[in-house]
Formats: sequence, C-alpha cells, structure tokens
Amino acid sequence: MILKAIDLSLMAEHLTIHKGVLGKLKLYYCLVQNPNLKQVIYEQLVIMRNHVHVMLMLIDPEQNKEVTVSALNQVQPITINCKAYSNHMGDKSIALEAQHTAMSMAHDNFSSALKMKADNVRDIHLHMALQQVRLQERYTSFINEMGWGYSPDISLEEQKNTLKMFKKMFDI
Repeated sequence: MILKAIDLSLMAEHLTIHKGVLGKLKLYYCLVQNPNLKQVIYEQLVIMRNHVHVMLMLIDPEQNKEVTVSALNQVQPITINCKAYSNHMGDKSIALEAQHTAMSMAHDNFSSALKMKADNVRDIHLHMALQQVRLQERYTSFINEMGWGYSPDISLEEQKNTLKMFKKMFDI
C-alpha cells in the first residue's frame, strides 16, 4: 500500500521516538527490583516492540494483507540483555528519548496554558512550553548531526500537485 506523506512522516517520527523510549524502558527493566513493576515495564516493552513491527508493516509498500495490532498474549516475547544496559543506555537512545520528553513537556505546558484563567499563570506556562520547544529543537539538531534522525521527503512533483490542489480549493 502506498501511504500518504503525512502518515509516513508521522510513523517515521514515532519510530524514532520508540527507539529512545525502548532504550529507556530496557534500562528501567534492568534497574528495578520490584517484580510487579518489572513485569509492567516488560509488558510495555513487548507492546511497544509490537507497535514497531506493526508500523514497519504499514510502511512496507509490498504488504498487502490487513495489518492489526496484536493483543498482548499474541505478541512474541523479547529477551533483554541487562549487561548492555547496566552502566549506560547509549547516547542515541538518551538523545531520542530526551527529545521526546522535551516535546511532550512542551505539549503538556501549552495545553495547560490554554485552560488556565489567571494571566500570569497562563503566561508562565506558555513560556515554559517555549523553553521545552527550544530544548526539543536542540535535541533534534544534535540527532540530525549524528545521523540518527530520519524524515522522509516527497517528490517535487507531489509537492507542486498539492500546492495546485489547495490553490484551486481556495480560488487563489
């Protein structure tokens, strides 16, 4: 199946975010002592790993069968090598997860600001959101410099066709 550009771009972004979050969760899995917490983290790892497989199947233009998200009891278990995570997570996973954290915090602060009534409280939360956006931009720049990020491009022809369609739609 051929995807729309927005779908491919969003899934590419999600897959990059998943890489960082999976690295963090593996580290957490190896560090926690409580077996109940360890089990929840493991289940999140398995589910997110399944999400990665599902998105890859959706991106695959050769995939013709219907793609669904498996229930937890139907996904393949994973093996976690805690020796690889005992001392560090790795710069790539940390940068990707920190970028996502900054983006998430910016979103949370901005959403909260939209609901707040006191001008000063709202303005402070807007300022905090902008600070997180700037941090996210710095992470993104670093990730791109390292060659760890990927954002698919579309063809010039497709971009021109899109422009033409919207100009026609708005009589411009």
